[in-house]
Parts: sequence; C-alpha cells; structure tokens
Amino acid sequence: MMSPRIFSGTRLVSKAGLTALALLALAAALPASPASAQSIVATVNGDPVTTVDIAEREKLLSALGMTASPAAAMDSMIKSRVEATEINKFGIKVTAAELSPAVQYFADRAHVSLEAMAARLGASKADKKHVENFLSIHQAFNLYARARNRAVDVSSADIDAELANDPKIAHQTSYVIRQVLMTVPPEAGMAGLQQAAKQMETVRARFTACETGAKLVSDYPTLIVRDPVTRTSAQLGDPLTALLEKTPIGHVTQPSRDASGIAALAVCSRSAADKDTLRDAAAARVLGRNVQRDAEKLYEELRTHAVIVKNRQ
Repeated sequence: MMSPRIFSGTRLVSKAGLTALALLALAAALPASPASAQSIVATVNGDPVTTVDIAEREKLLSALGMTASPAAAMDSMIKSRVEATEINKFGIKVTAAELSPAVQYFADRAHVSLEAMAARLGASKADKKHVENFLSIHQAFNLYARARNRAVDVSSADIDAELANDPKIAHQTSYVIRQVLMTVPPEAGMAGLQQAAKQMETVRARFTACETGAKLVSDYPTLIVRDPVTRTSAQLGDPLTALLEKTPIGHVTQPSRDASGIAALAVCSRSAADKDTLRDAAAARVLGRNVQRDAEKLYEELRTHAVIVKNRQ
C-alpha cells in the first residue's frame, strides 16, 4: 500500500523540524498563518495557488536572496506544486534531519552562512508552514531525483578537483561549540531583553570551560546550554568563523539577540579538520550540485506535462 500523501496545498502534514544549530530558534521566529481573505490565481494539476500563497512566497524569496516579484513568486509556487505532485505519488517523507541540507543549499546559493540564512528566514515574517513546506518539498524532490539516478555520484577525481579549486574547503578548521542561550519570553519586552543581556555578561565572565560552564544552568533559571556539536569553518561561514577565532577555548563569544532571547556560542575546541572531514565536505558539495542539476532537469520535464491554469486578474 502506498504511504499517505504528505503534501496538500501549502500544508505540511509531517511536522519535520530543522536540526542545524542556527535553526534552533527559527520556528519560534516565524509567525503563524494569518487569517486573511484570499482568492485563487492559478491551479497546478488541480491544486490551487492563492493570493496568500503568492504574498508569502514573495517574502520567502526575498529572504533567500532571490528575485521576489509577483511573477517570480508565481513561478516558484508552480515549481513547488509540480514537484509536490510527483513526490506525493510515492509517499516520500522528509524527516527533521533532512531539512537542514535544504537550508544549507539556499545559504550556499546566497553566499551566506547557515546562521545568516536562518536569521533571514526568521526576519522575513513569512508564514511558518509556508517556509517549512517549501523547504520540505525542495529536499524531498532532491531525494527523489537522486533515487531516480543512482549514477549521480562523486568520484575521487571530483573531490580532488574541488579541494584544489577552493582553498577554504581544503584548509578548514573544525570547532566543537555549544549554544548558550538566555531565554526571554515575548511578553517581557525590551526590559526583559536588557535584563537577559546583563545576565549573559555575568555568565560569560563565569564560563571558562565547556564542562563546568554547562553547570551554570542551575544558577540561572532562564539559561540553556545546549549539547556540543561539531562544525567546520566552511559550514559556519566567514563572519562566524572570525568570531570563534577571537574567542579563547572554553569561553563564550559576544552575544547577540536571538528569536528566543540573548544567544552566544561557547568554543569547546578548535583544531585543523582532518583529511577525511575535508574530503567528506568536498564530496558533499559536489554531490549537492550534481543532484540539484538533475533535479532541475527532472522538474523541467515534469512541467511540460503539468496542467497549469492561470486565472485572469
């Protein structure tokens, strides 16, 4: 029996989350769907595209650093609908761990870090379900394209060429970091943020090692120290890497405002990335480009057979 449909219109039935460190607060930053009048401006394979869809997609495209005109939003919505029609045939599901590569793809495309893209999405005011659905369709369709063409792979020569062509990926630093967050409820307002900022400065002064610093949560009811994660400089991007480089091992970076309060990063360790890590990173980048190329080709083929009806406005 085929798995149930997972996409319908702009609703995402599977509540997949975003797992990258930079995306921990993204869901809280995105607003819920507004109750507003809408009309159908097109149908794609019988699935409607509304004026609300177009408005939300314009906000999302702008956050992604892409053209955000009504025409571009319509093209993007058509693309999502066509891709969703295909993946729904096979009941393809996307887990929480599979959404983060989608955000990483759009971060790379915009030449920004994963953290910067998360911040853009949070500040876009785009509806949470719209953003989740867009990312899920993108990632699921790429998985589908890869499954259709298992010959899409990365050779050792491709990896060598990627390392030779990009000095940054060939000479990466590996960091073990922990997010340090002083939470502030929305109703606390600016006064709450100012109080949290003062508390964070006290925490930074006391936080001198990742192991002992994590125990400070017992002294501050609103403090969260998340589990350590490992990231390379290529994954983090230049601005964040520069910040981590200036921070002594065991200490906490300068804080910044976060969707959930005041956030910073504790630098637990810093070392040159080993050879296997570098080659894995290069392979992932090349494979991502290859799969995206095949996904775009597949979409163009599917669109020629799609039933697209645009209503006159």
